[in-house]
Amino acid sequence: MKSFTTEALNRANPYLAYKLLSGTVIPRPIAWVTTQAANGTVNAAPFSFFNVVSSQPPLVSISMLGQKDSVDNLLETGEAVIHFVNPDNVELMNQTAASLPKTVSEIDRFGIATEPSQTVRVPSISNAPIRFEAKLFQHLPIEAHGTIVSHLMLLEITNFAFDETIFDEEKFYVKPEIFQPIARLAGNTYSELGQRFDLERPQ
Repeated sequence: MKSFTTEALNRANPYLAYKLLSGTVIPRPIAWVTTQAANGTVNAAPFSFFNVVSSQPPLVSISMLGQKDSVDNLLETGEAVIHFVNPDNVELMNQTAASLPKTVSEIDRFGIATEPSQTVRVPSISNAPIRFEAKLFQHLPIEAHGTIVSHLMLLEITNFAFDETIFDEEKFYVKPEIFQPIARLAGNTYSELGQRFDLERPQ
């Protein structure tokens, strides 16, 4: 078995640990996040270090590496909308990963249609099949050697929105075969849902 100590990786190149993490913890859901600066500029950016933390209250976590515009906006206004990615919007999502000046909105630059949200001032992206409107619950800056290297954002969901075609109201259930979520792997590689199977939980 090939093994690497974190100390050895960091001596060679700190980026190597990122490569191992992003290539191993797969597939990862993508949080396509809109935030809004105090001056009204709307930012859109994708994050794949994203998961569920709690259901009561409904909390999700997003780890934002570096000091991105999304971090600044969340700390300024405390609001965001998380959009889920499928084949209909994956190309647009990828465009918003581009590094743009802080004063330039990805929404404007790439012509992304938005609409008002219900519980936050940040607009929602129209062609996202699932949207979580959210407010900042807790901000945990992650430090290494005296420098903040990542921002762990805990966000509390204030509104769940689902496209009617993917939501079964009777079972209160998302239809994954219609939703067709896109997941992040590593590098430039993404994945679709693939084959599903059921296992009964032991008693």
